[in-house]
Amino acid sequence: MKKKYALCSIVTTLLLGACTGMNKADKNINRTIDKAVAIQADGERSAHPAVQDYYTRTFLVSDREAEKGFYEMRTWTDAYSILIPAEATLDETYYMKRGQSWEQFLFSWIDEETNISYGVQGQFEDGSSEESGLRRLTRYMNFKDEYEKSEDDHHIYYYGKLITEVGGKDGKEKVPVYSYLGSIKDKGSSKTLSLIYEHNCSDWTNTCEADTKEIEEHFWRLVKTVKFDDWFCYGKGNGVREKF
Repeated sequence: MKKKYALCSIVTTLLLGACTGMNKADKNINRTIDKAVAIQADGERSAHPAVQDYYTRTFLVSDREAEKGFYEMRTWTDAYSILIPAEATLDETYYMKRGQSWEQFLFSWIDEETNISYGVQGQFEDGSSEESGLRRLTRYMNFKDEYEKSEDDHHIYYYGKLITEVGGKDGKEKVPVYSYLGSIKDKGSSKTLSLIYEHNCSDWTNTCEADTKEIEEHFWRLVKTVKFDDWFCYGKGNGVREKF
């Protein structure tokens, strides 16, 4: 059963950059997926929400797990891919893109056993400097600390984390929201993907015990799987999606 996710955060929409001049035709796009194939009986598919949800499925490279607990997601800019947890679904009302150079997405899931809700917001840009992207991320998250910088052969990473509080009205207790911030810069181009990974108690009337080390490792697992261009150019037949 598909679960609705409500991440209570000061960032209710991804405010990493303005989207002025957005064409309505670029919002909530369904592209060349064969719908007759895409709406096969659910019994023929994995039981994971990422595959069962039709909208999320149109972003997946395959209905086979890329690795245990994750599917590979290729967004409609065809500029990069990232892993999405098997339990997550994309928010259709949130997704926007502008041409091939700007895009935002949100996927989320609930771990009912631990009473924790998760959300990952992403914004892709091609053409902006890494400094301007970090400034937007910093400003809208009101991040006061310094980012940790690291790199590998293909990417430069910026990382930060913070705790914010929401609620507190009408005498109610404020609720903490834990956020991990990441910016992934492609060394071979001007492409950048910024991520905000947040979690909080699903049911605020009950306590939840979060394994922060495990959650941070999960965040880094997503960050390290981001691939710019490789899939489109070399890995999957010049950008032709596998239909399933």
